Amino acid sequence: MWFADLALTASVAVFLAVVLAWPLVRLADREGWSASAVRPVLRTGSVTAAALLLGQAVVVDAVADENGLHVADAPTLAWFVAHRTEALTAVAKALALLGGTVAMTVVATVTAVTLWLRGRRPRAVVVAVTAFGGGLLVTGFKHLYARDRPPVIDRLDELTSHSLPSGHALGSTVVLGLLAAVVALHVRRRAARAGVIAAAAVTVVAVGVSRLYLGVHWLTDVLTGWLLGGAWLAVAVTALVLLRGGGRGQPVRSRTSQTTVSPRS
Repeated sequence: MWFADLALTASVAVFLAVVLAWPLVRLADREGWSASAVRPVLRTGSVTAAALLLGQAVVVDAVADENGLHVADAPTLAWFVAHRTEALTAVAKALALLGGTVAMTVVATVTAVTLWLRGRRPRAVVVAVTAFGGGLLVTGFKHLYARDRPPVIDRLDELTSHSLPSGHALGSTVVLGLLAAVVALHVRRRAARAGVIAAAAVTVVAVGVSRLYLGVHWLTDVLTGWLLGGAWLAVAVTALVLLRGGGRGQPVRSRTSQTTVSPRS
């Protein structure tokens, strides 16, 4: 697929990096980050986002290749169809509801409103913009790729939209990833942070697998959703980290301005 060409995707990644760099740098300056402290944060975020964006391009490009990754799509679908049970179907449908547009919109809205009411308004804006942007990515890329879903006979749900990428995989990655990031950045205990991140990751994987089980997506659809959603999430998490202040929760300007004057004896 021409729109998944690696050179084109690399160009898009560079363009997005330039476009997003200015507001992120401005944000870092506003929160009092020193130049030496902000560089590794921006580097980590940009490299992660670019790598995931290139990863989704590799997957999508493989869909059009005769011997590409898509050769695993049909066998994967057949395996899930052959291993369906009444209990697993109930679980898969519950996960489909959990990772659906309505549920993810509710989670994102509650998270943003909670942050806003607690005075964390810049964080609330990041959550709202990222969640909304995730929805635009799903709609835009579905129309761009215009891939058909698996055969109707194999589906346990009736859908009319295009297949690539999986909206459930992308949306849950973005929203649950955001929720985990917000919680992790406010929790001090390392074990608690690890638990929150692990819970979000397991849920995201389960939601994606449920789409395969229900026969409404190909394997490459779900992989693309995870990778594309992860790239967008990396940008959002970078912004959330910068909103913590100059590396240690207190802006550099505030720390340097608080000079202590020794009392005279």
